[in-house]
Amino acid sequence: MIPETQTTTAGYKREVTASPRILIVEDELLVAWHLESLSREHNLEVCGLVPDGIGAIEQASDLDVDLILMDIRLAGRMDGIEAAQRIREQRDTPIIFITAHGDPTTRAHIHRLLPDAPVLAKPISSDQLRDAINTALGACD
Repeated sequence: MIPETQTTTAGYKREVTASPRILIVEDELLVAWHLESLSREHNLEVCGLVPDGIGAIEQASDLDVDLILMDIRLAGRMDGIEAAQRIREQRDTPIIFITAHGDPTTRAHIHRLLPDAPVLAKPISSDQLRDAINTALGACD
């Protein structure tokens, strides 16, 4: 793969490969595997599966990922919204929330903290994930 330079929405430049690197943050193993399968269908390199917020923060930095799929309710004390906010304080990584808890209050909370982060309701389809990924990474079909 030949690296290329991409300018993020915040104006930062970063090197990306032909296959974007993705981190999946999901505490339900079967759901994580499903998201991994869907991601691979769309030629994403899944570089990690993490069940909790602390692990997500560490792995997002260590693995230098291009995109994060983040569940809202996670194992441990930190939820996905807080983990996403901490990650975004350190790096400009696009985050897509995937949740079974897409009530208006939760969506409003996400929008206040991370207005550009899409929220997909579980269960998600391959097409929904593809569209969200393309939007998050600034790609066009």
